[in-house]
This record gives sequence, C-alpha cells and structure tokens, in this order.
Amino acid sequence: MWFDLLLVLVSCSLTALYVGWQLRNLLAWRLNLKKPAPGPAGSHPSVAVLIPFRNEADNLPVIASSLLAQEYAGGLEIVFIDDHSTDGGAGSLPAGVTVLRLADHLRGQQTVAHKKAALAYAVATVSAEVIITTDADCDWPKDRVARIAEHFAGGEDIVLGPVLIAPMANFCSAFQALDLAAYQFLTAATARMGRPVLANGANFAFRKTLFEQVGGYAGVDHLPSGDDVLLLHKFLRERGSKDGFDAPSPLTPNCVYAAEASVSTRPVAGWRALWYQRLRWAGKAGEYTNPGLQFAQALTFGLSLAIVSALLFYPLLPRPRLLLMLWGGKALIDLICLWPVMRHFGQAFALRWYPAAALLYPFFLVAVGGAALLGFKSGWKGRL
Repeated sequence: MWFDLLLVLVSCSLTALYVGWQLRNLLAWRLNLKKPAPGPAGSHPSVAVLIPFRNEADNLPVIASSLLAQEYAGGLEIVFIDDHSTDGGAGSLPAGVTVLRLADHLRGQQTVAHKKAALAYAVATVSAEVIITTDADCDWPKDRVARIAEHFAGGEDIVLGPVLIAPMANFCSAFQALDLAAYQFLTAATARMGRPVLANGANFAFRKTLFEQVGGYAGVDHLPSGDDVLLLHKFLRERGSKDGFDAPSPLTPNCVYAAEASVSTRPVAGWRALWYQRLRWAGKAGEYTNPGLQFAQALTFGLSLAIVSALLFYPLLPRPRLLLMLWGGKALIDLICLWPVMRHFGQAFALRWYPAAALLYPFFLVAVGGAALLGFKSGWKGRL
C-alpha cells in the first residue's frame, strides 16, 4: 500500500512541477514577442559575420550568397574560417568575403577546441562592433543582419537568434524541427525573464568588447564544443551575478531573444546521424554551471526517465494509470507550448508529426542522456 501511495505522490509531483514550469515559460514566451527598442536615428553598428567551416564544399556557395545579399546600411564584414578542410571548398568562395585559415593561425600548435580557436582568431582580426556567429549549413534571409543589428542599436549586448530546421520531408526531420523548436522556446522564455540559459552558435550575436572583457573562450577551451552556451554562461558569470540565476545586476549584459530574426539549417540525414549529433551536444552538459539550465535538464530528464521506467515495469504497477498521467501530462503541456512557437515561425504543419514525436521523445532523451552519463562520446568529422 505504501509503495502504491509513493508512486502516486512522485508521479503527481513530477508532472505538476513540469507543467507549472512550462506554463511559466509559456507566459515568458508570449511577453518576449516584442519589437526591439529603437536606437539613435541613423545608428547602424558595424557587424562581422563569422563562419567557421570544415569540409563544407556543398554548403559554402549557398551561405556566402545569402550573406552577400544582406540588406544592411552599416558596415558588414563576412569572414569564413577554414578549419583544416580537405575538400577544397574554400576555393569556391566568391569575392567580397574574407577567408582565414586556422592552420595559419595555429602554426602547428595542438588544440581540442578547433571551432573556438577559429572564432577567437576571427574576432581578433575584425574591427566590427558586433560579432555574429553562424554555421556553414545555414541560410540567411536578406534582412536578418539588419534585424539583429537593430537590437544592438537599441542598447543590447547579446542577441540570441532562432535557428529552425528546413525542409521537413519525413518524420526524422520533423522530429528535429520540433526538438529544436523546444530549444527555441526555452531560449526565448529564459531570456525574457532575464536569466538566459541557452544559445545556438548558428545565430548568436554579441559585442566584440564583451567577448574581450571576459577573455574570450579562456577557461572553456578544453572542450571541443560549447562555443555558444558555455560562452553565454561565461558572459553572465563574469559580468553579472555570481551564478547567472539571480536577478540581473547592474553589470549583467543586456540580452534579448530576437524572435523575428530566424535562420534555417538543414536536418541531419537520418536517425543515426541525429543520435551522434545529440550525443555530442549532451556530452558537454556536465560542464554547465548555470542552475537554471541544470534545473531544466534535471526536470526534463527525470520526467522522461519516470515515463520510460513506468512503461518497463507496467505489469508491476499497482496503478497503471500513473503511466498515462506522466506521459499524457508531459505530451499535453509540451503541445500547448509548442503550438504558438511553431505558428510564429510558420512551421505549424510539422505538428502533424507531434503524436509520434511525443511517444518517441522520452525514450530518445533517456537514451542520449544515459549514454552521455556513461561516458560515451560522439565524433565529428574525424574528431572526438
């Protein structure tokens, strides 16, 4: 009897906590949808877009073309950093962009954080006030740099931009789109509350002076990934409150989520590639010290683990409806939260795959998170 009551208590508590947390995020998401504060008349900060790449010959012409087509009245530098590519893709880049070679910068020195080294190298070479980082497989609509720059003209120090999956041809790509939309939801909500926890290096902007003041990637350059989230946390930790979770202090950099400045990236090809990508992302989770992100990770993983455990021990459950309570509660509140996000970004059609995604997601999250906790690692383009 006591075991039955304990299961009920744990199930209800986890579900209620998750639902309350998501409703709070939903309110913050709705408040986030605002236009940037106007800057001084004619204010157009100089901008540098940095694109580190490794063996991206097929993608380079697309992103170069989209960045050269940007309609921005201020100064714009476009800098590609070749991270030891072997496919000759750098030779296809058009005039009007700058191409740097990381090998020239390192001069034989060893590093495990190649992308961070490439970005730090490029930041040191440009004269722009604002740095925007992106990936070679992204596509930038012609007004995106201007949209981001408006926020800096209005006084922001950090701009977190949306990254969307397109196109969506099958369930695997739709699953990625829904998953990434959930990341965007949390990114926007926590930024609106003044406690940002996530960033995406495919659309991440900050003032060059801020990067220099915190010493760039020093202190997190022992990790091959994390050029976005770990740098964001460093901005908050070294310029703001001690742990990045308290109310913003006068030194905390101004940070905003630019919901109107989305860029798109293509989905990875197939479930195997998605597994390795997510495992690579999860591998740096243990380095996060931001309590807001730690709470989000623990709560989501804990509820997903409870769902998977309940299913595995379904025949032994004294009250099988507990499984439906856990699973149904999470699926319903996630749908309520994702609906306005997908509508805002014009991707509501992807929700037709949501029932299948909601069934799969707890297992996928537990599998990836469990593998990361056990020390499994995922390589990327021949590197760990």
